[in-house]
Amino acid sequence: MRVLLVDRHSARLSTLRAVIEDAGFDVAAVVSDQDDLYAAVERLAPDAIIVGADSPSRDVLDDVATLGRSYPKPLLMLSSQDDRRLMAEASDAGIAAYVMEGLSPALVRSLVDVAVRQFQQVQNLRAELTAARETLADRQVIHRAKCLLMEHESLSEQDAYRAMRRVSMDQAQPMVEIARQIMQRAVD
Repeated sequence: MRVLLVDRHSARLSTLRAVIEDAGFDVAAVVSDQDDLYAAVERLAPDAIIVGADSPSRDVLDDVATLGRSYPKPLLMLSSQDDRRLMAEASDAGIAAYVMEGLSPALVRSLVDVAVRQFQQVQNLRAELTAARETLADRQVIHRAKCLLMEHESLSEQDAYRAMRRVSMDQAQPMVEIARQIMQRAVD
């Protein structure tokens, strides 16, 4: 697994990098909080991002939050601070795990594995939610078109549905497309 490490090149950077590599991960690159994080993610395509900062700037957290929307990746933060406010900000930015000092390769490995699994579960839930919303929107379009047919053609609900289904099959188009065409004709 390729990991992008975001760190201010702190004194503990070499130790942090060694722990991540000892955990079995390939550190694709280390970028500073001053570097272009988007360009690094686009260029390197890491599997996960670890922010190793004792006191990450607000800009880093904002960049990580925006990055998570554009390039969704599992995100972890390794810090030596027990700061509840920072933990809350990190969580709001999409950081899946916030870990304080005392890192061992085994702990880093398990944290990254858990963060990746949680990330995948969230991505799957988002995909299911998107599909459910699309299905609901399609059903609403079909229902509105069916109501238009019922009103303008004096058809029963069942007959309007059958008519739409027949046209859908005859034209080899999804029923929602036929429904959109019916609605468009009603507007024109």
